[in-house]
Amino acid sequence: MVDEVDLKIIDKLLKNARSTYSEIAREIGLSDVAVMKRVRKLEQEGVIKKYTAIVDPWKLGYSKVSITGVNVEPDKLFNVIEELKKRDYVKHLVVTSGDHNVIALIFARSSEEMIKIHDEISRLDGVVKVYPAIVSDVIKDEMRV
Repeated sequence: MVDEVDLKIIDKLLKNARSTYSEIAREIGLSDVAVMKRVRKLEQEGVIKKYTAIVDPWKLGYSKVSITGVNVEPDKLFNVIEELKKRDYVKHLVVTSGDHNVIALIFARSSEEMIKIHDEISRLDGVVKVYPAIVSDVIKDEMRV
């Protein structure tokens, strides 16, 4: 079970995954050994799944980013998911209970490339309709607890 101290540690790691155990310990009032043990426990329990860098897609040459809803025939859902997972341009993929069965975060280098990507997705067996929403600006980009 995650407690308030664990949440403080997680928050510090979400702000900067490169923080040392000593830095975190100093900020939340624990020993570095206690922080290390808690982090290892959180990792073993799958609360912390991985450490990663967050990049700016525009600075990597992706001039177009799309949050794309995909409606899928129910009996083809898992096939479509498997196909989308294979695509390098799909950066984040979720199944939802909302307006669309699947939502994909897609990076493209140009408008033309984005059009081709959406067309490719629309031709996957089982896809009923694709609903692209091109990102014009990112207002908030953080994962916090």
